[in-house]
Amino acid sequence: MYTVLLTDGEFTGMIRALRDHGNIRIVGFVFSEYAAHSTMLDASYIAPEWDDPGYRAFLEDVIRKEKVDLVFPVVTKSLEYMASIANEIKERTGATIVTSPEKLIRIANNKGILLDHLRSCKDLEDYITPHYMARNIEELLEAIRRFEDDGISCVIKPVLGENRDGFLRIVPDETYAEALAEGHTSLLITKTILQNLPDGLTFSDSYLIMPYLPGQEWDVDLLADHGKILSITIRKNLGMLGGLSACTETAENPILFDICGKILTVLPLSGLLCISFKEDEEGRIKLLEINPRAMGSIYVSSMAGNSLIDAFFHHLEHPDDIPSEPKITPPGKVVSLYFDSLEVSGKPNSSISSGISSGSTSVASKHDSIIEWRHLTPESKEEYMHYYAMTDTKITDLTFHCRYAWDGVFNIEYAIIEDCLVQISDGDGYTSPFMLMPLGKLDPEKLKRIIEKVRPVFVERNWPFRICTIDEKYKDLFLSLSFSIEKCTYDRDSSDYLYDADSLRNFTGKRYAKKRNHLKHFLAAYPDHEYLPLESSLFPDCLALVKSWAERKGIDLYDTTESDYLMIERIFRDWEKLDLRGGAIRLDGKIVAFSIGSIGQPDTAHIHFEKADTDYDGLYVALCKYVAASAFPEVRFINREEDMGLPGLRQSKESYFPVAMVHKYKILGL
Repeated sequence: MYTVLLTDGEFTGMIRALRDHGNIRIVGFVFSEYAAHSTMLDASYIAPEWDDPGYRAFLEDVIRKEKVDLVFPVVTKSLEYMASIANEIKERTGATIVTSPEKLIRIANNKGILLDHLRSCKDLEDYITPHYMARNIEELLEAIRRFEDDGISCVIKPVLGENRDGFLRIVPDETYAEALAEGHTSLLITKTILQNLPDGLTFSDSYLIMPYLPGQEWDVDLLADHGKILSITIRKNLGMLGGLSACTETAENPILFDICGKILTVLPLSGLLCISFKEDEEGRIKLLEINPRAMGSIYVSSMAGNSLIDAFFHHLEHPDDIPSEPKITPPGKVVSLYFDSLEVSGKPNSSISSGISSGSTSVASKHDSIIEWRHLTPESKEEYMHYYAMTDTKITDLTFHCRYAWDGVFNIEYAIIEDCLVQISDGDGYTSPFMLMPLGKLDPEKLKRIIEKVRPVFVERNWPFRICTIDEKYKDLFLSLSFSIEKCTYDRDSSDYLYDADSLRNFTGKRYAKKRNHLKHFLAAYPDHEYLPLESSLFPDCLALVKSWAERKGIDLYDTTESDYLMIERIFRDWEKLDLRGGAIRLDGKIVAFSIGSIGQPDTAHIHFEKADTDYDGLYVALCKYVAASAFPEVRFINREEDMGLPGLRQSKESYFPVAMVHKYKILGL
């Protein structure tokens, strides 16, 4: 049996991969006595920071006490230090620090030095972006000016640390102001803000300034021996959260395989590492960084049938058994890994996850085995709509199409309980776990029995129990139950706007005078525009419009906290199976606006996604009218969803004069 020490217990994926390998005892340094990861370890210690004078003595004491064989450094900023003491630790304790030589770590771990080092290789120059390093505010502003002179949008980030740490995109003042008004300033900054910082300001670590890359992000996890790749997992990141991968899919990409081989020829690293790439606006691959250490994402390879940990220990025990060709992880495994690494059920070719598998041993319980939890697929629609039709609600969040589009974010599981459709979610880091209001015919006794069956699942998964998206019509039913309720609230920011459909088709009456004027100006200014029913041939142009929208707002296209690109892409992929409707406006040979909706109750349509190029005055008004008249001619009401508390969006939705607000309640503490 090996005893392994992780110098931080945060990476549950690494712990799971080691557990799957078996015959390993795991010791970890954790950040707090309350760290949940400590429950996954055989022994845990709260260690000093790596740069604390007492850290090395502490490290050696733990190694001796726990009889540690292998030390995996998993704190990025400590890697160079750990590499520098590896030989002495081996001599003094017998433990091996799993790392490359210090001189290689110094290059790989510093983004600026890394890019400079690789740029000198002719075979790699196409994959290295132009870049500058700045040690003070003057050098930073000068680097930004150089990019601006070339018409290039750029970002800044520290040369050391995770790719997300300190990441800021430089945007124009007007873009920042618009983002601020909508609450989307995360990861944005302007040159004006930087110019107002004190002259002579120096940075503790240098900053790297490089072009902003708006395209697909890729990660490559691999095991190498002096630059030779032994095993490799290529991953396409499907969803991002605050700069970190939230969902990923194993993939085939011969270009990335070739690039990684060339990088390791120039920089012959050993051990477990991750190389990150991102595509530019033209789809060209560019290197972001190298993390020359074991990553939390390593468990993805185990789940996909090509365990990098198994390969590591095989190589440790049989160093001369070098495969002639690297073992490549098969494509199609979709995994959620923001807080943990859990398999996602669904289609191998999906571009976004369809939910965390309830079969995972980390969350399964005896109550889970009683309840048959499933995940939403296009084939679930008929069953879902059967129960939805029995529910007196106009809440968009409860429609099948809304739930399916956003399932990659919320990881919905559903089951039929007491002849009602019950949905639960772990929240996936976006929110706390929750149960949605059950769909079907509800009465007090039935609702009580549902809660009594579902609440133990939350307890055993260590989730707080709460019920969300309760229609106002059902609030009293929930409050009449005998359970003790801590709080029942609604959030105005989440209330849906319900409109009279004829009003949106015709804009008649004095109060719609401004809308008619906007429409009149649009028709006069753009007589050659064309309205088209939404269908598959238009999808690429619609997605291009979303990309342009995200670019103008300074939003990460793949960050699902800011962008709905992946949700739209998902329903486009399954369009033929979903019975969705919509329309688009083409102008000057391109799609400048589109809208996607569905029918909920027979008298109500729901608009799920809508995008338009704001350079065309009156375009949104025209789109609203056309879609109401052409896509949903039979309905009485149109639900245009919530405003999320964004002042500009609220003003816009109110300007169409809703006939009602559809309030959603949530209950805590049952």
